[in-house]
Amino acid sequence: MGDLKVGLMAMAGDPQLIAAAGALGCFEEDSSAKILQDLLALPEEARDKKCKAVLKNSFGMGHGSVGDQGIFIFSIENLPRAATLQLCLPEFASHLQQSLRRAKPDRGFYLPAKILKDGDMARKILSESFELYQEMSAAGISGEDARYILPLYTKTNIQTAISARELCHLRVMSNTEATPYIVWLVVEEMWRLAHEEAQHLFTDFGFNYEPLAWYPSSQLFAEKNLTMKRLIDKYAAKDYKAVLLYQPWLIYAITAETIREAVCNRNEAELANLKHLHFEFLAKMSLACFHQATRQRTWNQSVESIYSAAQADFDEPYSRMFVPVSIERSDFFDRYREMYLKMMALYAKLKQRGIPAQEAIGVVPHSLMVYDWIHVNGWNAIHAIGKRTCEKAQLEIRRIAWAMANQIKTAMPIFEGYVEPQCVTYGKCPEKDPCDYLEKRKRKTVKHNGLHIA
Repeated sequence: MGDLKVGLMAMAGDPQLIAAAGALGCFEEDSSAKILQDLLALPEEARDKKCKAVLKNSFGMGHGSVGDQGIFIFSIENLPRAATLQLCLPEFASHLQQSLRRAKPDRGFYLPAKILKDGDMARKILSESFELYQEMSAAGISGEDARYILPLYTKTNIQTAISARELCHLRVMSNTEATPYIVWLVVEEMWRLAHEEAQHLFTDFGFNYEPLAWYPSSQLFAEKNLTMKRLIDKYAAKDYKAVLLYQPWLIYAITAETIREAVCNRNEAELANLKHLHFEFLAKMSLACFHQATRQRTWNQSVESIYSAAQADFDEPYSRMFVPVSIERSDFFDRYREMYLKMMALYAKLKQRGIPAQEAIGVVPHSLMVYDWIHVNGWNAIHAIGKRTCEKAQLEIRRIAWAMANQIKTAMPIFEGYVEPQCVTYGKCPEKDPCDYLEKRKRKTVKHNGLHIA
């Protein structure tokens, strides 16, 4: 298919002027709308000078909300999923991404220039992964399950909405030696296009580029993460889908009545109170599943370095391989396992040939598993877990969500009946093609782990 294309599809008006007008509106009698009109009435040179001074003395002094007023929407074509993993890490950006289930061999995959110099082996193995994907799909394995064997360098499309503040954050976190070049290139092009339209919103004035001021993001491409390593060392030997690391403080004010009022009466004051209950989980999941989890922006997450996960699989072969049930029970299992090994071995061989790990990592399959440290508050226990325990959710993340749900209800029994699939919580199903889970639950013919309906 085609080459990488990063396009700035839309902006919220003139982002720079709107941000400057909003900043001035914090200190002047006039509304920001009136201030905007006054700015537009100035000669272009005077207007530009005024905007620069305002942004330097607001956004540049650490008032991050000024940068949040500048919104940019990008349409990006034919970027590898390794790059979309990075784009989706910051919690204050929003994305609409082409499903991996739409992957076709003619879309192809990306290979870095350093691999292309001697890329016959890499091209052959990655092409074989697509061929296996096609064969499994043709044989009746769902695209949702067949996709696990595709490499991180599989091309995709995405639409991303992001503020100036978060784009500055994304640019800095992508400008590290451990970040794949293509990831850096995509982000740099986004930043360049936005900078052309709103130069002063992206000028480094000091505190608008202060790392401590950004809401911290997961770092999949970190060289290492020592805290995650300590958690994994403690819990990796246990066969948990998700282990509850920390039970909530016992807050006596929050009762079963709190939850009934919040859910049944849609009382937002009580829903807000639920945010003060805290549950911490360590979950082992495939990269395909992590891509879904990290887009759940109301979950606070920290993730194991992808390089550490790959090394763990070398230390103990297949220990980080996820296999969907449909493939495990099919005639494709041995070939799936063999392809996983070939792709992981390709990563190792490329490194042996002097290819940097950050360039070789994109050849690993989506079935490689990483540990994700997830914080779920009481509201998320009801809403987000309700989405992920739905019968329409992908099975891997559904099983993880049910493990979390069951542990929450054990830790705080007042959540019984509320940490359930969204149809139970809402009283009706929001899906286009509902399953009959809710009706069967009413008739008490459904198992409460949510995975099997009698």
